[in-house]
Amino acid sequence: MRHASGLKERLATGAPFKSYGEIVEWLKTEYNLELTYATVYAWVHYRHIAKLKVPRPQSALQDLQAVELF
Repeated sequence: MRHASGLKERLATGAPFKSYGEIVEWLKTEYNLELTYATVYAWVHYRHIAKLKVPRPQSALQDLQAVELF
């Protein structure tokens, strides 16, 4: 199960994935695995307790001074 260790390593140290769909595509290209979104989500989210590291978008209309004061 090289794919399991490869994914675990990538989640821990590699470039972060932006979505679970991106993980599905990565597994398909790297290891020729055809997995469903639900399978990948459950495996990553519940077994590895990993969360995708993507910052939330910020509003362009927010007041910068109010943000600094906060």
